[in-house]
Amino acid sequence: MRALHAGEVLRLWDECRDASPQTRALALATAADDGTSPVPPADRPVGRVTALLLRLRNALAGPRMAATVGCPGCHGTVEFRATTEALLALEDEIVDTPPPLPHGGHEVLWRCPSYRDLQAVAAQPEAEDPEHGALLLLQRCLLSLRQEDGTAAQSAVDLPDTVRGALTEAMASADPLAEVLVDLRCPDCGYAFTAEFDVAAFVWAEVESRGRQLLLDIDALARSYGWSEHEVLALSESRRASYIRIVTGELP
Repeated sequence: MRALHAGEVLRLWDECRDASPQTRALALATAADDGTSPVPPADRPVGRVTALLLRLRNALAGPRMAATVGCPGCHGTVEFRATTEALLALEDEIVDTPPPLPHGGHEVLWRCPSYRDLQAVAAQPEAEDPEHGALLLLQRCLLSLRQEDGTAAQSAVDLPDTVRGALTEAMASADPLAEVLVDLRCPDCGYAFTAEFDVAAFVWAEVESRGRQLLLDIDALARSYGWSEHEVLALSESRRASYIRIVTGELP
């Protein structure tokens, strides 16, 4: 992963504030990608993009992450912690080219969902219904379907529920970073539940915080020294912080 300089962080914050979650996550991952893979981030399994985002979060703010979620039992707040190292360990389990799935007299050739798939499905009005959206995603990821009598099925709709269920499970197993789930227990009421950890949203919150701080730094240094935005952003992070301490009186 390549590091992002201050100007890129500010640009991403400015350009992605009104973007969809999928577009925003992909923009962050693409900016952090080192370009060594011939496959663009949009066409890689979702978990590969998640791994890029985790590395970006590690570079921006370190490996430790803390988040909160509402308890479904008592509606209280439950805090949980994770580390980028622990989640990145799951990247080794991602299967970029999964084998055919034989199940219930069917043989299914498939691939893992990508962010391009997520964006395409999200753009469909039918995707507002979660079940229909899941079916649309399965359809995009099917390469071929063959039934036990040798005939080719036409779509995911043609598959029995058991086969669709097995395919969904196979996709989750082949890309454990596509959806990061954590098992939690509420300290107040003891309710046990599973929550999704939205890595992309977590990283975006860090970029947004840094973008706001960079604007404040630019404003303060421009007022004090007459520097342009370009000149302020050209400073290293440590040098910029030192000037800010001078301006605020923290550094005599």
